[in-house]
Amino acid sequence: MPDFPFTTDGCSGGMTAAWRLVWRKAPPWNDLCVEHDREYWKGGTVADRRYADRKLLAGVALNGHPIFAILMWLAVRAGGHPLLPFSWRWGYGFKYPRGYRQRVVSDS
Repeated sequence: MPDFPFTTDGCSGGMTAAWRLVWRKAPPWNDLCVEHDREYWKGGTVADRRYADRKLLAGVALNGHPIFAILMWLAVRAGGHPLLPFSWRWGYGFKYPRGYRQRVVSDS
């Protein structure tokens, strides 16, 4: 089990907050961001992270926002490495530093 309880800010980088400010509602892909945050909280292998990021990319693009999808994918690939000391890094449910490891949390 992770060391810390699950937390989410929806779409990181202030995207959910800004979207709410402008359109008075969450982005249409906000649930995908929460699911992506859950995957990042659990951490796992390089392949697990790649899959989570591609799933976010595809989901946002299929939601009709391919430009946002690419920008989000670039942001998570650049800023989500597990050895970066950010609160949104891969495996943020565990004490820092953790790196890539086999998952210890079930997907249920």
